[in-house]
This record gives sequence, C-alpha cells and structure tokens, in this order.
Amino acid sequence: MVDVGSVLQGVQERDKWRHRLDVLERSLAEIHERRRRLETRLRRLRKELSHLRVASDSLVTVVSRFPTSEVSSASQRPVIR
Repeated sequence: MVDVGSVLQGVQERDKWRHRLDVLERSLAEIHERRRRLETRLRRLRKELSHLRVASDSLVTVVSRFPTSEVSSASQRPVIR
C-alpha cells in the first residue's frame, strides 16, 4: 500500500520548488526589464554625448578663427552720458 504521508510530503516538496522557480522567473523578468531600460538610457546618453562633442568641436572652431586680443567684453563704441 502507498504511504500517504510520503506522498503528501513529496507533493509539498514539489510545490515548494515550484514556488521558488516562480519567484526566480519573476526576478529574472524584472532584471531583463531593468537591463532593457538601462540600455535605452545608455543609448540616449551616448547620443547626447555625441551631440555635445559636435557642439564643442564647432565652438572651438569658431573661437579659434578670431585672435584672442580682438575678443573682448568691453564696448567698442564710446559711452554717451
């Protein structure tokens, strides 16, 4: 005859492992989603850095065209009071 106690214990053990597997699968899904979001953010940051690099290079090009002695914040016209 079948021992009911050992069958019940086997079913409980199986349910315990099934629950652990469910928890791990949910955790893995969350990790995949987090990774997807981080990769999207990284692509956005790389694109932004590329734009900043182009902007800074063009700024350096524009500034280097003018001699530094001519660039001044002082007014070139006399101030009339």
